Amino acid sequence: MCDMKKQRLFDRAFFREMLPLAIPIALQNLLMASFRLVDTLMIGQLGDTSIAAVGLAGNISFLIELIAFGMASGSAVFIAQYYGAKNEDGIHRAFGASFVSIVPFGIIISILVAFSPSFFMTLLTDSPDMIAEGSRYLSTAAFSYAGLMITQQFCTTLRSTERVKLPMIATSISAAMNAVLNYIFIFGKLGFAAMGVMGAGLATSICSFISPLIIFGVSLVQKNVLIRCFGGILRLKGFFTMFWKRALPVLSNELLWSLSIVFINMVFGRMGDDNYAALTIFRTVENIAFVFFVGVCNSCNILVGKRIGAGNFDGGKRIAKQFMALTPIMGLIVGAVVILLRVPIVNLFESTEATKHTAQMLLIMYGIEIGVRNIPYISVVGIFRAGGDTRIGLIGDVVTNYGLLVPLVAVCGLVFKLPFLWTYLLMICVDDLAKCIIYLPHFRSNKWIKPVADMGRTAELQ
Repeated sequence: MCDMKKQRLFDRAFFREMLPLAIPIALQNLLMASFRLVDTLMIGQLGDTSIAAVGLAGNISFLIELIAFGMASGSAVFIAQYYGAKNEDGIHRAFGASFVSIVPFGIIISILVAFSPSFFMTLLTDSPDMIAEGSRYLSTAAFSYAGLMITQQFCTTLRSTERVKLPMIATSISAAMNAVLNYIFIFGKLGFAAMGVMGAGLATSICSFISPLIIFGVSLVQKNVLIRCFGGILRLKGFFTMFWKRALPVLSNELLWSLSIVFINMVFGRMGDDNYAALTIFRTVENIAFVFFVGVCNSCNILVGKRIGAGNFDGGKRIAKQFMALTPIMGLIVGAVVILLRVPIVNLFESTEATKHTAQMLLIMYGIEIGVRNIPYISVVGIFRAGGDTRIGLIGDVVTNYGLLVPLVAVCGLVFKLPFLWTYLLMICVDDLAKCIIYLPHFRSNKWIKPVADMGRTAELQ
């Protein structure tokens, strides 16, 4: 007779292992998103142009964050599997290969944006008011990119080795300080002159270095895996090329995906300041709803990667199925909450009634499709990369975003000049359907299981 307990999709063992990882990560992102909401509320008091301009300028930060995430995620492919295989030297070298790449890039991009903010804003919009206001913001916010990239690598390394509390505490302190400094610098408190959006950018830059300094300081006292990882920077011979052979598709995936979103936002930025202000409000709320999926996705990546690294492929496949089933269930719950609370949340913002109405409609769309929308996210970031398959996400996103979404939004928004809400609705429907068609069959095929442990052993012998 079949063991009924083994046939259950969800069991206590799954939640006992998943929740201690997912909750701190989700809480960390929830606190960060909540403080960003406070920041947006403060900027919103400066008017729709300011909130739209900062939201549009945020596309630069968004692009940098995704590049940092891509580099760090490339190392996570190795670190999670090496952690499962108990190969600490492999963890150190994977960190080293990523760190020596991520830091110089962060410094260079900070300098470029800080000295030519108007150039980057001109790429995003043709509105003179938004270009001027966004440039003022970028002139001070640009220096945050280096700190952001270091933080991403530190947090990824600790999370991939099941150390999730320190990243949560450090980034939460940083986000709280950012809200406090925003209040001081934007409105001119405690003897400081009111700086408006430049103050928001300055607060962001200062606080971007608080988190990595806290993580490094505590790690130095604890002598944890992060501190030991710095020795891997000196042992990259024979490993660096092999590392980037597997990690480069992850970076390319995030870079090309984020660029396509920036292209889409460039179209939206030309469809009216009030529409982009509504989109900025919507994305602030969306970030709060998304934190639950971030927690689940990160725990999925850790647990699947650990099993694949240990050679337990059946265990990896089983827990991957559990996470895939959990995603739409969470979507129903989170989506219902978003729809029910949309009016009081949007009314917190100082905006016109037209802007508020558009933001509420965007939240209804998001609440309805949030469960389906996160299936590709869990598949690519949580499962495929943890299994060692870094190419399918790149292929799927390039085909979908550049073959379908960018042309669709450009034609609908600029050629046929469809209403903003209709353009956005068509975009998300095509996006979700196309990616599910690509990723779900690949998930069922189990071809995403591609261990990196043997590659690491080969490099160690060289």
